[in-house]
Amino acid sequence: MAAIYFWVKVYFETKKGSIAWLLLALTAIFLVTSSIFPSIAIGSQDQDITELIFLFLGFWSAVYTSIFAAAGFLMLQAFRTIPREKLGDFLIEGMVFTKPIESEDDMEELPEVEQMSKLLSRSTLIEYTPKTRYEDSVIEICLRLYGEMVNTVLVSTQPRTEMYKEKIGDLMDIGAMKFIEISSTSKHVSNEDGIVKLPADEIEKFFELTSKLPEGCAVIFEPISQLILTDGEQRTYEFMSEMVERFSASQLVLVGLINKDAHNSQTISKFEGLFLNLAEERDAKIRVVKGGKEEYIRFYVGEKFFMEQDVEVILEEKKVEF
Repeated sequence: MAAIYFWVKVYFETKKGSIAWLLLALTAIFLVTSSIFPSIAIGSQDQDITELIFLFLGFWSAVYTSIFAAAGFLMLQAFRTIPREKLGDFLIEGMVFTKPIESEDDMEELPEVEQMSKLLSRSTLIEYTPKTRYEDSVIEICLRLYGEMVNTVLVSTQPRTEMYKEKIGDLMDIGAMKFIEISSTSKHVSNEDGIVKLPADEIEKFFELTSKLPEGCAVIFEPISQLILTDGEQRTYEFMSEMVERFSASQLVLVGLINKDAHNSQTISKFEGLFLNLAEERDAKIRVVKGGKEEYIRFYVGEKFFMEQDVEVILEEKKVEF
C-alpha cells in the first residue's frame, strides 16, 4: 500500500512529465493486487475456482510485467535520446524549450516547436529582409532536418554556396545533403568538389537533376529574389510554379526564401500564392504566418546538435542521389 501511495503521488506531481511515472504507479497497484489472489486460492475449497484464480494470476502477472517493462523502455529511450542537461526537465516537466522573449515587440513565451519536417511538410515560403539572420536560418533548417534524418538539397548562389559548404559541408561529406549552385560563369552542368554547378542560362535542367530525389526529401531553394532580378519576374514565376507542382506530385518538401524588401508588394503576393505555408524572419526566430500548428521556430545555430552514432550510420546509408 505504501508503494501504491508513493508512486501515485509521484505521478500526480509530474503529470506533465514522462508517462513512465504513470506506468510505474500502475505497476505498484498490480503488484499489490497480485498478492491477494494467492490468498483467495489457498482459502478456497473448490479446485476449479483455485485453478481459475491461478490461471488469472498468470495473466495478471504478464500484464503488470509488461507495464513495468514499458516504463523501463521509456526511461531508457529518454537517457539515450535526450541531452543529459535536458533529462531532468523531460522526466519531471516534459521537454520544454520555451523561454520569455526579451525583445520589445514580443514579450510572450515561445511555444514548443514541432519537428521541422512536419512543420514544413507542405511547401513553405520564408520572407526575410537584408537585416535579418538570413543565412543562419538556412543553416538552421538544414541542421534540424539532418537531426530528423531527412535528406536535403540546398540550392544557392555564390558567395553563399561557399559559406554554406564551410558551415555544413560535413553533411555533404556523409551524403546527408547535396549542394546545387546556380552559376552565371559555368557553361555546362558539372560537379566541382561535391557542388553541382548549374548554368544560369540552362536553369530548366534543374528538374533533371532533381527528378530522382526520394520521396520525403527536402529542397531548400534560396535564390528566388536573385532569379527575379536577373531573369525577370515572369520567367522566375513560371519556373517556381513548375517546381511547386512537380515537387508536390513527387512528395518532396519545398522551402523557398525571398527578400521581401527587394520587390514590390504585388510581386511578393504573386509568389506567396504559389506556396501553402508562409513564414517570416523576425529577430532570432522564424514566425509562421500561415500554416503549421506552431507560430515560431527558434534558432539554435551555434549550439551543439545531438546525434546518436547509429543515426549517423542510417544517414550514411540514406544518401541523396541525382
